[in-house]
Amino acid sequence: MPPPPSAPGRRISGETLLFWLLLALHLVPIWSFAFIPTQDGPGHQAVAAIQRQYDRPEAGLLREYYLPNREALPNWFIFFLMSRALGFVSVPMTERILLTAYVLLLPLSVRYALKAIDRRATFLAVLSFPFLYNYMFQMGFFNFCSSLPAFFFALGYWLKSPDRMKLPRIAGLALLILWVYFCHPVTLVVTVAALLTLAGWRMLLDRPLLAGFRQWLLGPVIACLPALILMASFVGRRTGARITVLPMWVKIKQLAGLFSLASVSSWTIPLAVALALLFYVIAVFCLRERGRRPPVVGDGLLLAVGVLALAYFTAPSELSGGGFINHRLNLFPFLALILWFGTFDHPAVRRRWIQAAAAGIAIGFLGLFAWKYAQINEGLAEIVAAGDRVEPDHTLLFLSYAHRGEGPDGGPLVFRSSPFVHAGGYIAARKRLVDLSLYEANEDYFPIYFEPRLNPYTRLSTVYLGIETEPPRIDLLGYPKRTGGRIDYVLLWGLRDERRNEPAVSETLRQLAAAYEPVSASPDGRVRLFRLRFPRP
Repeated sequence: MPPPPSAPGRRISGETLLFWLLLALHLVPIWSFAFIPTQDGPGHQAVAAIQRQYDRPEAGLLREYYLPNREALPNWFIFFLMSRALGFVSVPMTERILLTAYVLLLPLSVRYALKAIDRRATFLAVLSFPFLYNYMFQMGFFNFCSSLPAFFFALGYWLKSPDRMKLPRIAGLALLILWVYFCHPVTLVVTVAALLTLAGWRMLLDRPLLAGFRQWLLGPVIACLPALILMASFVGRRTGARITVLPMWVKIKQLAGLFSLASVSSWTIPLAVALALLFYVIAVFCLRERGRRPPVVGDGLLLAVGVLALAYFTAPSELSGGGFINHRLNLFPFLALILWFGTFDHPAVRRRWIQAAAAGIAIGFLGLFAWKYAQINEGLAEIVAAGDRVEPDHTLLFLSYAHRGEGPDGGPLVFRSSPFVHAGGYIAARKRLVDLSLYEANEDYFPIYFEPRLNPYTRLSTVYLGIETEPPRIDLLGYPKRTGGRIDYVLLWGLRDERRNEPAVSETLRQLAAAYEPVSASPDGRVRLFRLRFPRP
């Protein structure tokens, strides 16, 4: 008798294949370039390098200029990974590993949350890919980016079993919300608002209200409390910080066009608008299908979208020392819409054009970023090459005269972000140095801060944040007299000859000529390194 036929192998669907192909493609920029050119990324690397070396006997200069911040900070996550958990690899490599994890986890977390709603809805995870290299990513806000997967995992965890929130699941949800807190406070507020909106909607659908509160709302409220207590402590110490607000017309325009996806190249603007239009079209189909049916569970997700949109319009742009609040909130109504779309049964034709459109937009973004990354890397490589001439255990001041680089037409190379302004951090991450232009040490919400007596942002700058103005406004020779500190090396980037007669530029060059000697210069003169003439005592 012939043997029974073997069971047919499980076929991989086209939707699944597309998802994994896009996931692999989005890792290419992280591993294809010497530098992942973001605005604050170099500073994160420098902070991690300082944390790793701070307690070593030979790091006395670091301890002289920097002090540790012992507060339970809400943007602690990436620094813990880069300085502690991944301490066995080089600091630049930790950035690649961290961003690889983010690129993998965001689409996977969206898929996880969609699966908790309806297994057939996982194809909608393709809509998350254009969000990966968003404006906050290009700014180097890696803690915020890391909070996005945490947001979806927390929502998906609750959506998976909202009616079984016993003590073990409450503890699990609390840990996920704490993960969100240690990534970013804005996403914590969004996560709590979304969870309580969803749970509150289920409570309203379940009568009587008291029983509904115990069944649906009590568990999420308890799970949110530990993170909210930490948040209250953090914000309470910064109540005197300034508050700024964007004009309402700017908020409307930026939300309508999903402007938080536009960065690096102005060509990303039409791609961001195209993605926003795709969301609007899908929403119209879903609203038509919802029709006049009575309230259902899935409507809670639409209500959450409305709450997040309201938060975007009412929130300030800057609060408690943190900025770009509206730019961060700009993403969440669209991200929450993905989950609401998952409550509908989409016909095969619609599934195909949603995936095709989303994948095409995502690949368009990738192509633009790869093109710009290659151009930016040329300048960053020259800066780091000059940094090889800087001796360890000295101080370095990096001064940028072209924060966004310079294109062939003489205009800015980069749109919106400034990948050169903190590029000195790449040098400080590779050897033991005091980076006097490390902006993060001038703030109180990072793991280290400058010794106040030696803080160059207040003692070296001649105007507010003068180190980062373009051109920089500083007093090189006055800093040692006022503080007792030293500026051993000065590295200039992007200073064109025709700018030498500007008052701030000519004064800096005069002081350099008085006390410093040239060490090296790039062939095109964009990078110039100077060393203090007199050796350290």
